[in-house]
Amino acid sequence: MSELPERWDPRKVALCSDKEKPFLLRPGQILVGPGDAPDVAKVLTGWKPQERRTFGVTTFTRTPQNPADPAREVLDAIAKVRKATAGRPQGPVRVAPNHVLVGEAGGAITLTGEPRLQGGPGSSVRVAAPPKTMPLRTTRRGDGKGVRIAVLDTGLFTHPWLAAVQKATASDDVWDVDHDEYADAESGHGTFIAGLILQVAPAAEVYVVKVLDSNGVGDDSTVAQAMEQLPQDVDLVNLSLGGYTMDDAAPLAISCALNAMRKQRNVVVAAAGNAGKSRPFWPAAFKQVVAAGAVDEKDGHWSKADFSNFGWWVDTAARGVNLQSTFNKGKSKAATGPKPDPADPWITFDGWAAWDGTSFSCPITAAMLARAMSRNGFATAAEALAHLLSTSPPAPQPDFPLAVLVDELQP
Repeated sequence: MSELPERWDPRKVALCSDKEKPFLLRPGQILVGPGDAPDVAKVLTGWKPQERRTFGVTTFTRTPQNPADPAREVLDAIAKVRKATAGRPQGPVRVAPNHVLVGEAGGAITLTGEPRLQGGPGSSVRVAAPPKTMPLRTTRRGDGKGVRIAVLDTGLFTHPWLAAVQKATASDDVWDVDHDEYADAESGHGTFIAGLILQVAPAAEVYVVKVLDSNGVGDDSTVAQAMEQLPQDVDLVNLSLGGYTMDDAAPLAISCALNAMRKQRNVVVAAAGNAGKSRPFWPAAFKQVVAAGAVDEKDGHWSKADFSNFGWWVDTAARGVNLQSTFNKGKSKAATGPKPDPADPWITFDGWAAWDGTSFSCPITAAMLARAMSRNGFATAAEALAHLLSTSPPAPQPDFPLAVLVDELQP
């Protein structure tokens, strides 16, 4: 990590440039665990608690006082709180940055290779000729029947093949938010994911919620709020997003969300990230979350995709290279260098694209769980997960020592 991508607003994203374990956070925001807000308010007199609480987590905010290093300001405040509350009988308060999470797709149309800060892209999204009808990655059109999958992502574009997909309020995707003629970095990300799910589990119900902007940027608190508001009948939650955290600790708001949702018996699947590293990547690294890594298959031989994160915390590995799915219909300039150039060529997407990344291994895994539910009559996604983990072959070794291989093209 070195610099923020050019399109990211430095007022909304700050980099903690720890040489060993860098991460991103929201400037001027601190998350406080359930029941701890009164003690924090006594210590941080210049910070204001927001009234809305998500799973008991309170967000404290203030206008950054040091624009040159807003990350340090947040970290200093956290250190101050921990020191001041270290002597509490119940221990120090739970306090953390509002970590920034980004979509784990392959790159941007605009700035090739961005955003690299959260694990980088697998590649840039590419124009692909649309087929006449939606291709299926299964021989059974009933796969996924009766299963509801929530996709928390960039939102959804209108697409004739996704007419049955439902979306939450204010969940439209955006093509070019700043009207600079370059499509935004992860515009179409959620639309691509929805199409992949329906290729693998055509009868599944897909519900899209916008938690990332069109450059693929979101945060811990926003994702947790979306999880809190999900319909009760959601079986699977797809999180093709993630990030690194302070001290590699679990992101606070999503942690509280997962704990509160345990009784619902749904399953959360998250992208393992595209840094090509073993460092835990959140929320995929939660034990109760299915972490989806990416593999490539050539002539029957499977191997870890070059960009995929790996390690003991990854649970499944699915295709993540040169996948094709639904996309926006629109024109964009394509950057031929590190910065936009007047000579950059125009490209046209016709509702279909090719892309790489653990972002897309994730929905394949989620859809395979939906397939297992409908084929085997499982009442819960948890049962389907146990079945998938016990019946699937091992993923490529040694990169995925505890993971299974998920092959959606098998009958």
